[in-house]
Amino acid sequence: MSAQDDAQQTPEELGYAGALAELDSILVELEDETLNVDILADRVGRASELISFCRTRIRDAQLNVEQIVADIDAGDEDAPTDS
Repeated sequence: MSAQDDAQQTPEELGYAGALAELDSILVELEDETLNVDILADRVGRASELISFCRTRIRDAQLNVEQIVADIDAGDEDAPTDS
């Protein structure tokens, strides 16, 4: 599947791994000195959309992990001690 095919999917449909793969593909395109300026603007816009999505997913995952750790820590405080 090419980056152009991926562009038909929303970042949510791609998921985090798919969005990263498309970002890698876009990076390869951007490194090509023969890339048409009109296409360049479209690819940079798509990359921005994918980066925003990935950052949100990472932030959400971080908050989820922090909540899980806090719940574990709270459970440890409630557990009886052997003293």
